Amino acid sequence: MGPRLFLSGCFAVIAVISLVSTAAGIWLIESRLPEDIAGHLSDLVIAYGGGASFLLLGAAAVLAAYVDHAVGQPLAALVKGIQTAVHARSDFRIEVEDAHRLGGLPTAVNELISQLGQARSSVNEAIETATASIEAQKNQLGSILLDLHEGVIVCTLGHRILLYNNRALDLLRIGGDIGLDRSLFHFATSQPILHALSRLTRRLTQGRIDDPHSGPTVTFVGSTTDGKHTLEGRMSLVLDNGGAVSGYVLSFEDSTERLAALGLRDRLLREATEGLRAPIANLRAAAEILVADPRLSMREQADFKKVLLQESQFVCTRLETLAAQYRGVVTIHWPTSDIYSSNLLQHLADRMREQHGIAATVIGLPQWLHGDSYSLVELLDRLISRVSEFQATKEFDLEAVKGERRIYVDAIWSGTVLAAADLDAWLGESLEDVLGGLSPREILEHHRTDIWCERAKAGRARLRLPLLPAVNRERRQPIAVRPSQAEFYDFDLMRRPSDLGQLGKRPLKSLTYVVFDTETTGLDPSGGDEIVAIAGVRIVNGRILLGESFERTVNPRRPIPADSIRFHGITDEMVKDKPPIPVVLPQFRDYIGDAVLVAHNAAFDLRFLRLHAAECGVDFEDAAVLDTLLLSCFLHDYTPKHNLDFVAQRFGIPIQGRHTALGDSLVTAGCFLKMLDLLETRGVMTLEQAITVSDRILEVKRRQANF
Repeated sequence: MGPRLFLSGCFAVIAVISLVSTAAGIWLIESRLPEDIAGHLSDLVIAYGGGASFLLLGAAAVLAAYVDHAVGQPLAALVKGIQTAVHARSDFRIEVEDAHRLGGLPTAVNELISQLGQARSSVNEAIETATASIEAQKNQLGSILLDLHEGVIVCTLGHRILLYNNRALDLLRIGGDIGLDRSLFHFATSQPILHALSRLTRRLTQGRIDDPHSGPTVTFVGSTTDGKHTLEGRMSLVLDNGGAVSGYVLSFEDSTERLAALGLRDRLLREATEGLRAPIANLRAAAEILVADPRLSMREQADFKKVLLQESQFVCTRLETLAAQYRGVVTIHWPTSDIYSSNLLQHLADRMREQHGIAATVIGLPQWLHGDSYSLVELLDRLISRVSEFQATKEFDLEAVKGERRIYVDAIWSGTVLAAADLDAWLGESLEDVLGGLSPREILEHHRTDIWCERAKAGRARLRLPLLPAVNRERRQPIAVRPSQAEFYDFDLMRRPSDLGQLGKRPLKSLTYVVFDTETTGLDPSGGDEIVAIAGVRIVNGRILLGESFERTVNPRRPIPADSIRFHGITDEMVKDKPPIPVVLPQFRDYIGDAVLVAHNAAFDLRFLRLHAAECGVDFEDAAVLDTLLLSCFLHDYTPKHNLDFVAQRFGIPIQGRHTALGDSLVTAGCFLKMLDLLETRGVMTLEQAITVSDRILEVKRRQANF
């Protein structure tokens, strides 16, 4: 029972006792008076007693209201402030109205909270010191995983992802994030993994896990769920302290190109033997007949010579085709990566100045290209040094130029164009002590490109080397600012607890959440306003996973009003090349998975999502939703200030990137984690209970709206 309810009850009891006492007094007086006098005084006594009763009731009501204002409300604020300080923010300072009659109690409580904060700080410092070594080891492990060439994924026995590295994202061809606590089988086929896990589990139960012949790992060959990429790797078990299996580790590579190359190599070998056997036999037979039978007529000799010519032409053409296909097989495993042209060319310029005395100047805008930096430097160094010797020049310009489908690396000098024969001779030279003695031509073949010399402007010439553009370079759009939203309530927002099933019974802290926010062209989704940006962050086991954020800029397919641009800064120019909502919304729904949605003023954002759900072929009706605005109304009902700024200030959450999709998502996530602790103190432990108390607030809002 709260202090306000207790005080109200006390005054109600006093009022009842006063009424009963007055009534008893009137009855006692009437019963003691003589009958002749009682008849005359009865009305007077009743009137006097009734008046006194009403005065007592009025005085009790006024006194009760005053005590509630001066004592009850401040006490309630103290209770909730103490809960906030204990469970959410140690430096929280309770403020009560000056009209309170609690004396020095608020000051004493604030001093106690201050001491509590200092004690917590000391404990936290001790904990941080004790865990520093563990954190350092964890960071070292993270660095190792980041640099591994293989993809690594750690899963539970329920095949939920606990850990992964960036290489796993690349190998599984995932553009965003895998997502912790999601099923592995959303990205990879299940049967090879289940089979490998069964083999390892059987070895463990049979005591063969440490057998040198079987070993603690098994190999597997699977594929991505779309079947486009073949995955090859190894699985090992994760054992707890008792030796029981608690999960497994996968390390894998993409073997699609390697297996295809092996198949192509086998086919080329077969065609080089079986495919050429018949034409070579024809050549031999025709040649033997011409040599062995001198009696052949001129016409017969001409026919056999024609056979020799046709078959030899076929063999030559086929050999050239096989050679070209073989070069393609060889280049598949040549190590390449994305290269920033300014780094490549500056390194080349420094090397030529130091080793050859050549003054090379890097010009133009830098470009991202794809290739092997080391072999490209060796190639260009050899050719430019040959040009310098041949044309007696020591000055070159180095430039990377973006073409339609290639990045052109140019070496430019003042002089004449090289003869094709000279360049061809240089390409055939061996690079001694470099790359196993490869020639420049072989380096070009490995990069599947060529190089030529052509005339440039103003009496200059240049070597031009076309290379592929970089494969993993995307420009990120800046996050911008959005107008503040008015409170927007959808009274059918929440999934009813009866629809939640077992999910509703789970503790709030055990659930996976996606906290999201949107940027829009305006505040009226039904009036045609559209989403221009959407972002979300994932919460798993009470941790905000910054590395698993979702962030997209969206083309609203309509002009963005100037008033909206003034707030969020997203212009028509910024969204014109961005995907529309039918492309982005399915990506966001896939990112959510089976997580619980969380947003501040969630009905506003959900309204935009649900308006396009059918068009995009997705469904948000089955997603459980929690609104931090409603939860704030429940937890801090003594104040009307529940916008995100005040809630963040109340919980001591630093505001960064406010009024941006990703920034607001992060602030909301921080507030929500603080709320989880406070909800436990109010007896709200499960998702079902959280939605129930949110429904109560919605009911209050509904009544207020109707009133």
